[in-house]
Amino acid sequence: MDTRDCLPLSSLYYYLKTRVTGSLNEKDLDGLYRCALCNNCRLADLNLSVRNTAVNKGLVAPHLTRINKNINEFGNPYGMMPVRRENTGGIKETVLFRGCTPTYKTPEILTAAENLLKRKGIEYSTISDETCCGNILFNMGDRASGSGAVRKNIQKFKTAGVKRIITICPGCYNAFNKYYRGQDGFDPEVILAVDLLSGSTTLEGDFAIQDPCHAREKAGTVRKILPGSRKESAGPCCGAGGGVMSFDKSLASSKARKVVDGNSAKIVTYCPFCYVNLSSLKPGKVSDIYMLLDGHGC
Repeated sequence: MDTRDCLPLSSLYYYLKTRVTGSLNEKDLDGLYRCALCNNCRLADLNLSVRNTAVNKGLVAPHLTRINKNINEFGNPYGMMPVRRENTGGIKETVLFRGCTPTYKTPEILTAAENLLKRKGIEYSTISDETCCGNILFNMGDRASGSGAVRKNIQKFKTAGVKRIITICPGCYNAFNKYYRGQDGFDPEVILAVDLLSGSTTLEGDFAIQDPCHAREKAGTVRKILPGSRKESAGPCCGAGGGVMSFDKSLASSKARKVVDGNSAKIVTYCPFCYVNLSSLKPGKVSDIYMLLDGHGC
């Protein structure tokens, strides 16, 4: 089987192989982790189930080991020294969960989002010792480690008295709704920041919007903020998700190239991870929605 690209039937092949033989080998991992879990082929759940099986059987991909180690030691998958903010103490009913990618890779997005929220008069606090939400661990098939991140964060939220969480990253938004909801009484309202910009903030223009895999249901909201934008997504997937960026950066770049070269209009993302992958090819052609709006004083 050719595993140089993420072929849809690869997920089915590995799923059937684990059901029939009960095992995978190291070579199989090369194909298994070339899937970005975008689910355009409707086989992402099969791929993820095989990843879970592999990890449970002790067949752990090197990049998963590295990511897990970084989260355990530094609180983020990038292995960067923790960024802490002053702990103001007291009850934090509404918190902005900054997320690993905005904090460590795209601080310009974080700053822009904070500026917009302040202009809207939205008050919030932050968790001074914020750590990874764990979404990447679940996507990599390591449920045990992902659940550990969930427990750690829920305890922080409960201690702080959190009732409302604003996220910038769709991955964090997905994790809180999919993996946290109902765990140990976790029930805060979870909001993706773009929802708070809807209604009064608009910017006209011909934009090609890259809808992220974890927040496609926000496509209509974003197009109301950017009226005149094309209805269809700039691309089916930026190519970096599901651990592909960490596993094979050249594959992530080749998929991003299809999105960048396939659109004549300026591409706008509302996912920091999509922004990282797409803007690495043509920075001037790709913008993030928070940066775009903030730059225009919206």
